[in-house]
Amino acid sequence: MARLRGSRRPRWRPAPGDTVDAARLREEITGHEAGTGGPLRFEGLRVRGRLDLSRCRVDSVLELVDCVFDEPLRFAELTVSALDLSGSKAPALHANRVTVDGDLRLSGATLGSGTPVPRPLTGPPAAGDGPRVPRRLPEDSTSAVVELADARIDGNLVVEQLTVADSGPWSLLAPRLNVSGSVHARGLTASGALYMRDAQIAYALNLHGADVGGLDGTGLACGRGLYADWGFRSTGQVLLRAATIEGVVTFHDSVIGGPSGELLLSRLRVPRLRLDLREPPAGAVVLQDAAVDVLVDSAATWPAPGRLNLEGFTYKRLETAGPVDVRTRIGWLTRDPNAGAGSFEQLATSYESAGDERSARLVRHARERHVRRLDRLSGRAWGLVQDLLFGYGYAPRRALVWLLSLAAAGSLWFAYHEPRAVGGSGQRAWDPVLYSVDLLIPVASLGYRGSWDPQGAGKAVAVFLVVSGWTLATAVLAGARRVIGRG
Repeated sequence: MARLRGSRRPRWRPAPGDTVDAARLREEITGHEAGTGGPLRFEGLRVRGRLDLSRCRVDSVLELVDCVFDEPLRFAELTVSALDLSGSKAPALHANRVTVDGDLRLSGATLGSGTPVPRPLTGPPAAGDGPRVPRRLPEDSTSAVVELADARIDGNLVVEQLTVADSGPWSLLAPRLNVSGSVHARGLTASGALYMRDAQIAYALNLHGADVGGLDGTGLACGRGLYADWGFRSTGQVLLRAATIEGVVTFHDSVIGGPSGELLLSRLRVPRLRLDLREPPAGAVVLQDAAVDVLVDSAATWPAPGRLNLEGFTYKRLETAGPVDVRTRIGWLTRDPNAGAGSFEQLATSYESAGDERSARLVRHARERHVRRLDRLSGRAWGLVQDLLFGYGYAPRRALVWLLSLAAAGSLWFAYHEPRAVGGSGQRAWDPVLYSVDLLIPVASLGYRGSWDPQGAGKAVAVFLVVSGWTLATAVLAGARRVIGRG
């Protein structure tokens, strides 16, 4: 690592508006000794040529504020106490493996050249002009306007109101970025996507009101939270696959819009997740195998049917900005075309944990209906019978209603159509109610069934009552076994 030292000399002080040569500026920066006048500040300069501080060491705070650079800044492997590029303009900032002992500031800066062409991040199956690269990039052959791969910042990364305007697919390339403070990106505008795979941020990633082409935060780790809210907008995919966030991940009042906006949060680990967006997302929301303690969402911003994936998603409590009844919440599950019994059981368990047993039963009833829809015709028919008679075991009063209704109908029929008595002395007294009940009970007998022999239409009614009794008993046993075995 080069460190250029020379004899102490008078401080070079170009005035704002001066045009300076990059080589002269580099000489002044690398020749500056720590402790000789505070921060090394240059303001309002126009810099000709390429400023290359790669592999240099600057033991002072370096401030290049409101400067205009003709060529990309080369700061790879630079070691500096703190770096401030606020308000400056440059075609690019290439600072891979930079080490900053304090803050790195790019507030209000403009990076990139040419007319910005939005390039939303899309997945491999998607159509469009965006970069279809949600998986790991070949970093050696990929470039971006801002490159901070393997950078280490012991303070904060401040990129508030930064504008990255370029026609390339990536605005930020920062895999394995390590920030000991927070990343402040309020109002960031980026025509391309942000690549922050495997980055580690000790505190928070704040993207309030940012407008980006996408975010790949696969494997991201944050100690306090990720705030993509209050007007955050992404026209491409937001990937937080296998990310671990302490505190909260919030997309409150955000817009995941067209043409390729999606939330891909599979295997995300976070205590609190907010998905109450400003409007429904343009694409899918994938929560496969994610685990959260509290999910906060809004029925008004759920994705369209067929664009929700809840397989393996676990949560302990559900919260909403407005009331959502259990039947509406069941509709939320059915927006996932591949939702299985586990998704319904997870919802039922959350209702049970909140003490709402009735809602839990309704969810489990809906689970049986949902699972049965894929059965063969015979299975669907038998399921329909169980649903009508007993609600798959989750509507026990329905069986009693059916039993009483059949007994009443049979009693009414036989009250006017008394069957022929069978047997001699000791014949029981005729009772249409007990006779109908005896026909309905499939196992035990009250002694009336064999004492009378119905004729004509009465025989058909008797057979119907016997078959109904057996069917009702079978459905009850099947439902009871299912309830005991599956909760």
